[in-house]
Amino acid sequence: MSYHVYISNSGSEYLSKFVMDAETGKLTPEADIPLDSSPGAVATTADGTLMFICLRGVKQYQSFRVDKSTGALSSIGAASVDQAGPYLKTDNTDRFLLATYYGAGAVSVHKINDDGSLSQDPIQWIETEEHAHSIQLDRTNRFAFVPHTNPPNAIYQFRFDEATGQLSANDPAKIQPETPEGPRHFIFHPTRDLLYSINENGCTVSAHHFDPDKGTLSSFQVISTLPEGWDSDSKSTAEICMTQDGRFLYASNRGHDSIAIFSVNEDGTLTAHGHQPTEATPRFIEVDPTGNFVLSVGQNSGHLSTYKINHENGQLEQMERFEVGESPLWIQFVEKQS
Repeated sequence: MSYHVYISNSGSEYLSKFVMDAETGKLTPEADIPLDSSPGAVATTADGTLMFICLRGVKQYQSFRVDKSTGALSSIGAASVDQAGPYLKTDNTDRFLLATYYGAGAVSVHKINDDGSLSQDPIQWIETEEHAHSIQLDRTNRFAFVPHTNPPNAIYQFRFDEATGQLSANDPAKIQPETPEGPRHFIFHPTRDLLYSINENGCTVSAHHFDPDKGTLSSFQVISTLPEGWDSDSKSTAEICMTQDGRFLYASNRGHDSIAIFSVNEDGTLTAHGHQPTEATPRFIEVDPTGNFVLSVGQNSGHLSTYKINHENGQLEQMERFEVGESPLWIQFVEKQS
């Protein structure tokens, strides 16, 4: 089995493209995929046949058909937006595309039409507060969460109607950390009712209990992503990911330029297990679909590094390094068809 790997380069007008061998994790570089403008966030449908890319320079969400054999992208169309969202995510039915807006402080929902195109206008636009950074739904497709960095230092909680694509405020409408952590991105535990947020301003990870009936969060641990005693005026976190068995969690440190390594305990708390040096300003990291490798791109290095996961202790062993485009910020996998 193999995977197409796409790297979105916000400082270049193309995606870098690789094929990854699922057994060994080895990457084979392929030709770059040109785009109409510099790309940002990327989302795919669950089967990988449709891809949606935020084209930041022209303020569009462009839809593509994915040839899963070759990895080639064929443009379907584009929906224009007033602002380019920093995060895109399809709902679990693949009928709606959700986005957040950092500057505008808002969330939108676009309908995904039968031909893969997007509704030209969002079917819903909800104002929250500035610095809305990401959005995802729980496994039941009933609840959505939107972290906001400082200010307002909050995670908004929504109900989601998968029949209509409509979001509505949950009760309470938001939760806030006791200290100015600045939640940015998050990940659900694959099998347990737990959610972990990476906090950009606090350089921490917060563990939350997730109530699957009410769709609400309650924090029970905040743990640093940095080594004890390390301090700098230039520090923040960016991305969080987890192995598919739910045993190990990884978080990227910008400034310290490392991947923080954590194990997940029986009670859901995290235990720190050191750091793996990585690319300069690691804006995005991701565990591959097999759960055996971590990929990391450096916003300031313009490179991609790959690491093998030690499943005994979660430690990372560097494997390969490749030059990609300028300011890479997203990694997307699509299973390759033979």
